[in-house]
Amino acid sequence: MTDPIQTVQSIVNTWNCDEVGHMNVQFYVAAASDANRAFAVAHAQSRSVISSRDHIRFHRELRVGDIFAITSRASGTHEGELILSHELHNSATGILAATLTSQTDLPAHLDEGAYAPLKDEALPRGVPGMSSLPCLQLDDQTAENLIPIYQGVVHPEHCDETGLMRQQHIMGRFSDGAAHLWQHVGFDRDTMLKARRGTVVLEMRLDRLTDVRAGTVLVAKSAMVKVMGRVLRFAHFLFDASTGALVATGEAAAVMLDLDARKTVAFSDEESAKLAPYIMKVG
Repeated sequence: MTDPIQTVQSIVNTWNCDEVGHMNVQFYVAAASDANRAFAVAHAQSRSVISSRDHIRFHRELRVGDIFAITSRASGTHEGELILSHELHNSATGILAATLTSQTDLPAHLDEGAYAPLKDEALPRGVPGMSSLPCLQLDDQTAENLIPIYQGVVHPEHCDETGLMRQQHIMGRFSDGAAHLWQHVGFDRDTMLKARRGTVVLEMRLDRLTDVRAGTVLVAKSAMVKVMGRVLRFAHFLFDASTGALVATGEAAAVMLDLDARKTVAFSDEESAKLAPYIMKVG
């Protein structure tokens, strides 16, 4: 077993943060993608790296001006692909901010014999480690019943040097659509801000199913699938609007955040009653 190597060192900029005031999930995915590439280069693989699955657990917030670093190591293989695990620490405090696991297209033998099992902090908890979501088409009845949260075009700047859509921007379609999702289930922005509440993701898994290139029109739809105490689980589906094909899916565990105390809060009985009609089985 080899020691982890440092793969990323950076800072949280203002444009990395969302309306809740902390770094948005898509930029954690961007950092993981950079870490995947840096790990490959450190092992004499000077090429682009595609991740088919990314799992993230958030442990502490990162806010504007926070400095951070990522250390990475190989944690095993799946279907012939190398799994990399990343730990993202606040460099000023040393506190673990997030754990990220990527199933990459790097060869399984790249770090053979040096695999380290995932630590408890990185293991799936609020969402499954592997997807069991159905492979829907946009015109399926189940897809028709989902909540529409995003529609837009993939631009060249959303793609890597090979022309494929970057993982960050696939995740960004779901995070950009989150406000529409919460609005649909009765938690509009103005009401939330007056109550000094926000919504945050505790854990998420993203699965890339096929290649997406510039010019593609994408449609994202979601469902609320389970309430687990104060945690809500969502399922996300991203479709190619032209072909109707499913290009990516995701599952997220989200909670309410007290914006002043920066702590999670439970749903009131009234809020729970408001959410109940939107629970939907998708698989």
